[in-house]
Formats: sequence, structure tokens, C-alpha cells
Amino acid sequence: CSAEAGPTCLPKNRDTEKKKRSRVKQVLSDVKKQVEFWFGDANLHKDRFLKKLIDESGDGYVDLSVLTSFNRMQKLTTDTKLIARALKNSSVVEVNLEGNKVRRQLPIGDPPNDVDSRTVYVELLPKDVTHSWIERVFTKCGNVVYVSIPRYKSTGDAKGFAFVEFEKEEQAQKAIEMLNNPPEDAPRKPGIFPKTKSGKPIPLPADNPPTGTPNSHEQKKSCMCLTTLKEI
Repeated sequence: CSAEAGPTCLPKNRDTEKKKRSRVKQVLSDVKKQVEFWFGDANLHKDRFLKKLIDESGDGYVDLSVLTSFNRMQKLTTDTKLIARALKNSSVVEVNLEGNKVRRQLPIGDPPNDVDSRTVYVELLPKDVTHSWIERVFTKCGNVVYVSIPRYKSTGDAKGFAFVEFEKEEQAQKAIEMLNNPPEDAPRKPGIFPKTKSGKPIPLPADNPPTGTPNSHEQKKSCMCLTTLKEI
């Protein structure tokens, strides 16, 4: 804006600042959610690397710089001050006075013995399926506490199946019922339960894939079949 423009520039500046604050707010929320997941019981019972760091630390603290080395955090931010800010009001973790380390607020519990009955095995997924898409779909059935998508080391593509752990066994059973026998009015959109035809899952819509743009052959194969690990 030029000096002659005067007050006419103010609305644009305000809009820009508003959008910037909105983006920062979203990043803070995403960072908090990610760190709380990493330090949650469901993940720490499986994440040997992070569990080892916590056990060897003596006081349970992990340096925030370690978190910035994780791929998912790098996609959000590598600013440790921003991470510390995001965790300020967390009910799961706490940041030290220096603002450079984080730890759980409560000791980790014993490994549960009902994980298999709370975990759903999903197959026939597209190779570009994401954690966020799976969470969107299954959150409709209950609280999703852990998602594992095995991938090929050479390409990073998903192997076509995933494991979804729920907080409660009845939620896993609901997911199986809803995905294998969804209601007739269920819209066919990513994040919404796909319909079935004659009891068999049908592909996700070709004009609205979950992420990316897989080719038509892959889209035709992309459907979801479910069972709990206990039944395998």
C-alpha cells in the first residue's frame, strides 16, 4: 500500500492478520494433539524408541528437539518454542520450566490385555491412505486411540491394510458392523461410511478419493473389509 492509500489498506491488513492467527491456532492444536498421542498409553506401549528415552531419562523428560526430528512434527513445525506453547494447557503432558523438555503428567499404566478385541483390522485400502482419513472414518464409531498403517520401506506406500485400536471393545464391534453393513443412507464420501452392494464392500467414489489421485484401477480395488484381531 502507498502512503496515499491511507485507511483503504487497513481491511486487507486485518484480513491478513486474521488468517495468520487462524493458521497459528490450527498448528498449535495439531501439535498438541500429536504430542499427546505420542505420550499416551496406547502409543507408548508400542513405541519402543520413545519409551526407552523416557525410561532412560530418570525424570521422564524428553527434549523437544527430539520431537522435531520426527516426520510428523516436521510437517507441522520445528520451532521448539511453538511446541512448548502448544502444550501449555495440556492435560496429558507438561513442559519443564526452561521450556525445552516435555514429559507425561502421570506414570504409564500396565499394558492392557484386551488390545486384540479393541483393534480392527482393515484391508483393501488405497496405497495413499492417511492416518487422518482413517481417523475421520472410524471416529464415528468411538474414540480411536491408535492407528497403524504398515508401509513399504522402498516407496513409503501403504501395504493396503491397517490396524485401528479403539478405547472400548464395543466401539470396535460397532466399526465392523457399520463398515461391513452400513446404513442405506450413508453418503459415499471420504470420511463417511461407504455403502455396500449385496453384502460386499464397493469402491470409494472415483471422483473423491481419500488423498492424492490414484489411478482408476486402484480406485476400483479400494474398499474396506473389517474384523477384530481377536477373530483372526
